[in-house]
Amino acid sequence: MSRQARVPPNRRALLSVGLLALLATVLLAACTQGGEQDNRGLTSPPPELEDGVLRIGSDIPFPPFESFADGSNTLTGIDAELAEALGEELGVKVEFVDVAADARIPALEAGQVDVIISAMTITEARRQLIDFIPYFKGGTGILVPAGNPTGILVDYHLCLHTVAVQEGTLQLDQLKALNTDLCAGEVNIRIKTFAQHAQAVAELRAGGADAALADYPVALNDVLSDGLLEVIDFQMLPVTYGIGVRKDSGELKEALTDALATLMTDSRYDNILYRWGARAGIWKEVAS
Repeated sequence: MSRQARVPPNRRALLSVGLLALLATVLLAACTQGGEQDNRGLTSPPPELEDGVLRIGSDIPFPPFESFADGSNTLTGIDAELAEALGEELGVKVEFVDVAADARIPALEAGQVDVIISAMTITEARRQLIDFIPYFKGGTGILVPAGNPTGILVDYHLCLHTVAVQEGTLQLDQLKALNTDLCAGEVNIRIKTFAQHAQAVAELRAGGADAALADYPVALNDVLSDGLLEVIDFQMLPVTYGIGVRKDSGELKEALTDALATLMTDSRYDNILYRWGARAGIWKEVAS
């Protein structure tokens, strides 16, 4: 049996130091190859995130997606919690910028915000301007006074009625489409537009409208406050909401898509929607 050569203690110490130095060099090279990494594994952050902040354009308030908690500056809601989870996954801070609904895309194009997370419906017209990462599905809800005195049961029952709606929304487009089709001519819907959804609902509560339109989860949230309103069972045109990014934000879109996929895999995404009573809107595919 051959005997293993013995290494003097002082030499062993020198070899150990050398091996540690070599190991440190290899680890440093692995960490720096292709760019700096943060604690979530991002390499070479997209230009929009180099300052460590993800700026989000959003139309506030728009419960249950984004609104301020009573008497505070704390933003709550589906979009607010989802954004915080995405920021955590990407290793950046999240900053919301309040932008009117019809100013969201211009603000994004002008670079005033990095992304839009604002219950924004994906439409073909919007796809021509910006890219989207789908994250929620839902339809349009029709709000009416409790007891539904005018008997509105489906979308074409809105003909000849006065309907309140927020400017710059899909719901306004849907009303205009009804006025060129099922409600064309003498049976047109009388449309009242408002800068904010809350104003449209206030008009309905005050008797200035027969109905109001909003995203279905938003409409359900409006019913909870005092029992004076209800949402009919019929939902208009189920649609998909998306995170909006600029056409030239390929790296950011990829990073956000990967982060969202992780949230969907580890149940953080599902938990957010369950907390806000919006599990029917869970979107299980991440696609552009």
